[in-house]
Amino acid sequence: MTTTPLQLDNFKHPWPLYLYLLIQIYFVRSLAALEVYLTDKLRPQVGDDVTVEDAKIASRDDGRRIRVQIYKPKDLPEGPVPVHINVHGSGFCIPQYFGNSRWPCYLIASKLKCIVLDCDYRKAPENPFPRGRNDIVDVMGWVLSQPQRFDTSRISVSGFSAGGNVALSAASEFGPERICSATTFYAPFDATSHEARHGILVSPNPNFRSGVVLLGWVFRALFSSYLPPGQALDDPRVSLVFMDPARLPHHMLLICGDADSMYNESIKMQTHIMKDGSDVQKANLQLHIVKDEAHAFDEQCKTPESIAVRDEAFQLMIDTIRRSWN
Repeated sequence: MTTTPLQLDNFKHPWPLYLYLLIQIYFVRSLAALEVYLTDKLRPQVGDDVTVEDAKIASRDDGRRIRVQIYKPKDLPEGPVPVHINVHGSGFCIPQYFGNSRWPCYLIASKLKCIVLDCDYRKAPENPFPRGRNDIVDVMGWVLSQPQRFDTSRISVSGFSAGGNVALSAASEFGPERICSATTFYAPFDATSHEARHGILVSPNPNFRSGVVLLGWVFRALFSSYLPPGQALDDPRVSLVFMDPARLPHHMLLICGDADSMYNESIKMQTHIMKDGSDVQKANLQLHIVKDEAHAFDEQCKTPESIAVRDEAFQLMIDTIRRSWN
């Protein structure tokens, strides 16, 4: 059954605003569905050495389950195994992008001989903050509750675009003692900025090979859908540049193209960790800026050069995870 605003305990969008946003978001979702269909061939398929299983994980909310895809190497060793949790990009609102991370999920499972959970989560405006974040927290808690099945000393996370924000925010619930590393691709980290609040999107490089340009009106619709009136924009669970670094993993990798309007967000997050993080975090923080690439460049590689830098970024992520697990 579709959830309606009246069924949500703490829904904050006024009805006129909710309907206005919903019309915009449904239009964006329609375009996203077409985009996913037309660009699917640009995303490599999963190799034969890894199986992919659809599953559902219990939510904290009665009657709800969270959809995940489980990537499992066929030669997975016996006993508890490490787990990597991925959160797909969505602009906090677009469910059609679930599954777009199949190639990095496959690579991590295949190369690191671990279980990878590619996670769906609730989307705004039907489910504004913090419901989507709660879903990822619940997935992490589900993993940690099964030490007989998973190596709970070796858990890492990643996320793309809005999923990067959600993944790192959810990881803060458990701290670096439980979540070893986090990799974010072109994620937003500061909802308080004038640019974020007004959808003024600027990148330092107007030229790019692959990826997309985020339109201002689309960004404003996504932003307003996820964060209703009354939501504190400086809440560190939303704006991670205000999060106490002691809650974040010891190993972090921030990846963004220099033609991406999220470029400055990654710079801000790096600055925050280098200023207030621990010595261990500072030593293990990496900022990887990809030249001449825009938002979601890894999902829509249109040139051999884009494929090369995508593969380099994914290898950096794998290396970061491996180091954090060791």
